[in-house]
Amino acid sequence: MVVNVGYDKLSEELQKQLSEYSQDITKGLNEAFKDLAEQGVKELQQGKPYHNRTGQYAKNFAVTQRKTASTVQGAESYTIYNKKRYQITHLLEHGHLTRKGTRTAAFKHWQPALDNIDKAAEKAIEKVVRNAGG
Repeated sequence: MVVNVGYDKLSEELQKQLSEYSQDITKGLNEAFKDLAEQGVKELQQGKPYHNRTGQYAKNFAVTQRKTASTVQGAESYTIYNKKRYQITHLLEHGHLTRKGTRTAAFKHWQPALDNIDKAAEKAIEKVVRNAGG
């Protein structure tokens, strides 16, 4: 973008352009992170690699926007969680001891979803930064 500005207004115009650029990035990242969180929920709802007998565990995954203050003005963050069966997420992911003293198998379902979100987040951030202000 070309802007003709006198030297006395240069500082103000530069500040304005940087502010608009920052707002574009924040808005784009908020949209991208919300989409990524929803994709993570869909991946977890597929119910793999464990045997989901009743379907209750997988269907209760949800995403919510965090209410905590963030370090970046206007930035949003999201949490993926299981609404009703949150107690067994750690047990499924890492395995646990049974009453007989044997160990159950660990069904890694969170870690692959997080890895996929991380890879997609890198691409989304790069895309948002390249397209911001344009």
